Amino acid sequence: MLEPDYVQQTFERFAKAVVKQARSNLTRGNHKATGELYKSLGDWKVKVGRGGSVSLVFNMEEYGEYQDRGVKGSNPQKSHKMREFTPFKYSDKMPPLKDLRKWVGIKRFQFRNKQGKFLSYDQTARMVQRSIYQKGIPQTLFFTKPFKRSFGKLPADVIEAFGNDVERFLTATFSDKTRFR
Repeated sequence: MLEPDYVQQTFERFAKAVVKQARSNLTRGNHKATGELYKSLGDWKVKVGRGGSVSLVFNMEEYGEYQDRGVKGSNPQKSHKMREFTPFKYSDKMPPLKDLRKWVGIKRFQFRNKQGKFLSYDQTARMVQRSIYQKGIPQTLFFTKPFKRSFGKLPADVIEAFGNDVERFLTATFSDKTRFR
């Protein structure tokens, strides 16, 4: 049976490269308020099954997918244009106010009323919520782009790693003690 060491290492290098680039995109794009999404990207697993099957699972905070792929707003005229297809759309539910309140507090900004007085964080969060509901969330593709870029290089690496595994298997199986007749 093949030793999956080289294939597993190749997938681990692939995962590390994707996570590193995705984290860099989050930081560069100023999408790192609490750091929870940034930290959650490091939670990936490579599993090698029987018969040489390999699976790679990336985990991240749930809102990371919305931030990556974007969400269409309820108002088509105001909604952000999506560069790539997104299955998400606001139609009957608004984004969670609790999370927006937390985000507004972390970013420490407040809108002003007509008299110039600051609105509370709750009022500001409600206004942001309504705006996001109508306009949506623009795509950042912070994860999708590095994944596609690294995936394009993956097949050649996997073939090479698989060849190394086969070579190790044949070397171990047909050592000097075993000879063909």
